[in-house]
Amino acid sequence: MAYPAETRAKLRALYIEGMPLSGAAVTANVPYETARDWKAKAGQKGDDWDTARAAYRVSEQGVDDLNKLLVEDFARQVIVTTRELEAAQIAAAEKAQLLAQLADAYAKFSRAFARVNPAYSGLSVALDTLKTLADYLAANDKAALKALSPHLEEVGAILGKRYG
Repeated sequence: MAYPAETRAKLRALYIEGMPLSGAAVTANVPYETARDWKAKAGQKGDDWDTARAAYRVSEQGVDDLNKLLVEDFARQVIVTTRELEAAQIAAAEKAQLLAQLADAYAKFSRAFARVNPAYSGLSVALDTLKTLADYLAANDKAALKALSPHLEEVGAILGKRYG
C-alpha cells in the first residue's frame, strides 16, 4: 500500500521526538515492518533517524539533562546487575569478585564522566571510596562484603542525592 509523504514525515518526526519506532508506527497507522523499512531506506540515503533523534534530545533537553540521563541509565544497569547477582546461585567468593568488578566498572565510569562533567566529581570520589571498601572486603572479609552487598543500592542512592 502506498502512503502519502505526510505519513512518512509524521512517523519520522514521532520517532525523532522520542517515541519508540513501534509506537510511532501505531500512531502513524502503518505496519511496524513498513516503519522499519522507511527508517532503513532513509539511513541508506544519508538521513539517519537515530542521529537526528540524538541531536533532538540534546537540543530539547540540553547537555546537562542528557548527561544526567546517561548517568541514571548506567546506575540503573548497575542496580539491576547487583540484584541479579544477589539472587544468583553461585559461590560466595565468585559473587564477591563479581560485585567488586561491578563496583570497579561503576567507579571508572564515574571518574571518566567527572572529567567530562565536573559536577559529578564529588559523586565520583564517593563511589571510588565505596569501590575501595568493596575491594578491601573482598580480599579480607568476605562475610562483611556479603553483609554490605544488600545495602549498596541504598548507599548509591544516598550518594547520588548528596552529590548528583
